[in-house]
Amino acid sequence: MSRVGTVRRNPRGAVLVLAMIFILMFSALAVAVAGLSGANVQVASNQHRLNTALNAAQSGLECAKYLVTTATLGQTYTNYVTAAQANEAWANLCTHIQAAALDGQLVGSPARFTDALGSGDELELPAIGYGNGSHFTLRLYRYDSDPRTVRAHSVGTDGEISRAVSIGMDITKDREVLEYAVASRGRIWLTGDTTIHGDVFSAWNREEVSPFNMTGDTSVQGTVNTVLTRDQIEDEHYDLETLDAEGHPISVNGGPLGEDYENRYYGPDDEIKAYHEGIHYDQPYNDMAGMDISHYNTDLYTPDLVTISAATTDNRLTEYFPHAQGDYARPRDRGSTSFSRHVYENQTFTNTLLPANRHALFRNCTFEEVLYIDCSKTSTSKQYCNNVRFENCTFNGVIVTDVPQPFNWKNNCLYFTGEASFNNQSSVREATILAPHFNVNLGNTNPQQNDNNVLTGAIVGGIVDVRGNAQIYGTIISMCDTTPWTSGYVTNIGATLNDGGSETTELGDIGVIDITPKEDMMLPAGISSPIIIKPDQTTYSESF
Repeated sequence: MSRVGTVRRNPRGAVLVLAMIFILMFSALAVAVAGLSGANVQVASNQHRLNTALNAAQSGLECAKYLVTTATLGQTYTNYVTAAQANEAWANLCTHIQAAALDGQLVGSPARFTDALGSGDELELPAIGYGNGSHFTLRLYRYDSDPRTVRAHSVGTDGEISRAVSIGMDITKDREVLEYAVASRGRIWLTGDTTIHGDVFSAWNREEVSPFNMTGDTSVQGTVNTVLTRDQIEDEHYDLETLDAEGHPISVNGGPLGEDYENRYYGPDDEIKAYHEGIHYDQPYNDMAGMDISHYNTDLYTPDLVTISAATTDNRLTEYFPHAQGDYARPRDRGSTSFSRHVYENQTFTNTLLPANRHALFRNCTFEEVLYIDCSKTSTSKQYCNNVRFENCTFNGVIVTDVPQPFNWKNNCLYFTGEASFNNQSSVREATILAPHFNVNLGNTNPQQNDNNVLTGAIVGGIVDVRGNAQIYGTIISMCDTTPWTSGYVTNIGATLNDGGSETTELGDIGVIDITPKEDMMLPAGISSPIIIKPDQTTYSESF
C-alpha cells in the first residue's frame, strides 16, 4: 500500500503582505495626524486672531469710555437732562474728541447719517493701531429720536478677521452722592436700633476729632468711607478700627479678619463698633454734587405757589429752641432762642409758600405737592429766617427751602415732633426734604411702620438728625461744611443726648431706623450737578 503524506505549504510572502498593509495603515494615520495637527495650528491661529480682534475692539470701547468721562459737558439744576442740554453735551463731546486727537490722529467733524433705525449724528475716529498689525476703528453716534443716548461701536481687526462690540451710554445728571446711604461734610454718629443698608461717607478732614462714632447696636451693611488717611488717624488718640502690625483688621481670635465681618474685633479705643464691611481711607471728595451750598438754587420751585396767610394774633405763641425737656415754652439753656410762632391747625396746604419770619407751628396739618419755606439768603437775623415745627403732620409731597448762605442751626430749622407720616405722592419724587443749610430734625415719626410711612428720595439739610422710627429709601445728605467747629453739628442717626446740635432730650427718642439708598434715582431739581455720559453695561453686545 502506498503511504498518503500531508503536504505542508510554507507561507513565505504572507508576512510581507501584512507588513505592507500595516505600513499603509500607519502612513495614512500619520498623514491624518499631520493634517489634523496642521488644522489645529490653523484653528489656533484663527482663534488667536479672533481674540486679538476682540481685544482691539474692546480697547476701542475703553477709549470711548475714557473720552466721555474726561469731557466737560455742562451743568444742570433740573432733575433730568433736557433735549437742549443733551445737544450741547454732544457738541461738547465732539469738540473734546477732536482736541484729544488720540494716537495723534486728526478727527473730522460730526456728520449726518441715516440707517434702518432712523437718522442722527455720528463722529468717526480714524483707525488706531492696537499692536502686531491689529487696529480698531471707533464710531460714536446718536439718533434724533433718542438724543440722550450716545452709542459707541468699535470694530477690531487682525488681518482679515474682525470683531465688533457696541454699548449704549446715557447722557444724564451726575448722582455720585446717591451711591451712599448717608453722605456728610461733617461727622456722623450712629446709635440705637439703626441699620444702614449701604455705604456711608464723611468729608470731615480734621484728624484730631473722629469723623465717626458708631455704637455696637447699629449696623452698616456696607463700607465706611473717610477722606482721612490711615496715617493721619494713627497719630491721634482714637482708632476707627483695631489693626494688626501689617495694618489689617483682625477677628476676635486675633487672626486676620477676612470677610467674616460678624467676627470683627472691636478695641476699647475704636470709634466704630457697629457691624460694617470695611473702612476705606483716603477717599476722594472732588466737590461731590449736592455737598456744597454753592450747588443749590431752589428758586425754580417757587412759581405758581400760593402764599400762606399770616395767623391771627390769637393764633400765635412763643416757643424756645432748643427747649427744656418736655416743655417747648421754656429754654433748655442760656443759648436757647425764642420764636413767636404763627400757629396753623387742622389745615391742608397744596403748593404753598411760607414767608420768612413766620416760624410756624403746624399741628395736625396735611401737605400736598410742594411746601416752600422762604428765608433770607444772606441774613442770620431770626426775622429773616424760619424755624418751623411740625407736630403730628402728614406729608404727601416734598418740603423745599430757600438757600441761606450762612448756616444757623437755630434760626433756620425744620423740627418734626409727634407722629409724622410721610407718603410722597407728588410730582417731585426725588426728595422728601430739600433744605440746604437748614437744621433738619426728624423726630418720632409714626410708630406704625408701614407703606404709609415711608420717606422716599433724598433728605437734604445742613445737618440732618433722625430719631424715633423711620424708614428712608434714599440718601441723607448733610451738606454743611462743619469743619470750623470741633464740637456739635453732628449728623446724628438714632439718638445721642446733648451732642451740641440735636434736639434729642430723652432716651425714648430712640426708635427703629432703616436707611436704604436708591442710587438709580435722579438728584432733585435745585441741585447743580455736572452732566455726564454714563455707559450702560446692560447694552453691551458683540458681533462678527
